[in-house]
Amino acid sequence: MQITKETPSSTNPLDLSEIRTVIATYLNSKDSLSCMRVSRAWFQDFAPYVWHTINFDEDDIAFKKVTPEILDKYGAFISEALNITHMEDLLAIQHHKVGALKSIHVRPTRSNLYRELISGLLLRCNGSIHTLDIRCDSPSPDTLKEQRKQPEHYVRVADIIAAGGVSPSADNRITPGRGGCLRTLTLGYVCFTREGFSTLLRCSPSLDELILFRVIVMGHTKSIPLYTGSNLRRLSASLIQIYALDEEDSNAPCLLLHFPLLKNWNIMQMYRPDHWTTDPVCEDFSSWCPDLKNITFGHDNPELISNLLINTFQKVESCTPLAENLTPSTALGLIAHQATLMSIAIQGEMEDTTWTQWFHTIPRLCSNLQVLSLKSLELDSKSLDAFQWGCKDLRELRVRFKDLGDPEEIDTCLMPLCDWRRFGGGVFIPHKDKVNIETRVCQFLFQFKKLRTVWLGTKDYYLSPLYD
Repeated sequence: MQITKETPSSTNPLDLSEIRTVIATYLNSKDSLSCMRVSRAWFQDFAPYVWHTINFDEDDIAFKKVTPEILDKYGAFISEALNITHMEDLLAIQHHKVGALKSIHVRPTRSNLYRELISGLLLRCNGSIHTLDIRCDSPSPDTLKEQRKQPEHYVRVADIIAAGGVSPSADNRITPGRGGCLRTLTLGYVCFTREGFSTLLRCSPSLDELILFRVIVMGHTKSIPLYTGSNLRRLSASLIQIYALDEEDSNAPCLLLHFPLLKNWNIMQMYRPDHWTTDPVCEDFSSWCPDLKNITFGHDNPELISNLLINTFQKVESCTPLAENLTPSTALGLIAHQATLMSIAIQGEMEDTTWTQWFHTIPRLCSNLQVLSLKSLELDSKSLDAFQWGCKDLRELRVRFKDLGDPEEIDTCLMPLCDWRRFGGGVFIPHKDKVNIETRVCQFLFQFKKLRTVWLGTKDYYLSPLYD
């Protein structure tokens, strides 16, 4: 009987493909290129990261020097092609190995050849594209009327459908190719017919996020039914955008009726639609989107924001306004949803510091809040005892306190809280001789037993869970 001695397994972690793949995500292209040359196994792990993204705004000159022979070897690793603006950009990736792009950003031009090449690229990548961004240049003059007149602003719906790997049959039923994989679609300064827009949604069953900017949806006729079964969950569009921007049909149906499962709406611009001639606004968005609970508001018009919160949105759970829009009327709109509101994340810098005087009414009345973030707000620790916050289940808090900005002071403030959590809680009794700002803030934070994340001006601090 012959005994064969087993070869000991390698103890070098770099011999594991899983480890090399993780390391590759942290390296720049130059270092990854060096790693590719170590061995065939290393080549397979590092090459996808070297060739992952081609951005023609940054890599224009270098990539156009790439020969067909090089693309034959590396083209299959390219996953993203960004800012395809010129004919030369398209010609540079006209190769059969560049056929599995997951993300494409194109800027259509007036050239018919360019548009045909775009169609060919989308067909070649049929079934692989997850993210598609099509944005035309703004017309000159920059008006909706001029946009309708210029042919380069019209997008072929069939091209977008093909990019997602799904094509409509003659009877408008969905015929899968390699699966409807299009997840995110961005459209800017383009035009569709209403029927084409419906067909696009019908043939994009996996579409989860839609970003619309100056998209004209025209030509609605009652004889053609609108598709109202989209699986879309996230929408970014202005208030005027959801009314189709069809100047020739002011009664065109709202685009929201296509999205019955919509959960998140980023209202990028707060321009008031022309047909909203009276106050208060009485549009009932919940009739089209009953699950719409998460709202992000864009710039300007705090009065309209308050109006929308009070009169149009129902049972809001998460709201993200800009700091510049914070006024007493905005606070009133937020408080209108005190029974359901769980997250308020206010972005941007505050200019009106007097707002802090009545900010406390929001956490005091919105008892279900779990996330409260306003990094530009500075609270006065001496006034904390005068306000009783009702949101005892708060899990994330991001605010600043006056005279508490030094990292060492914040560490000193949170250290007792961390120790208290670590040793199971109990009664917090501050030292009578040390009632300083750190102690006051720490004592204030002790009341939130479920608090896990705290930001006081420098970084996120993560607290241990407190078990009963």
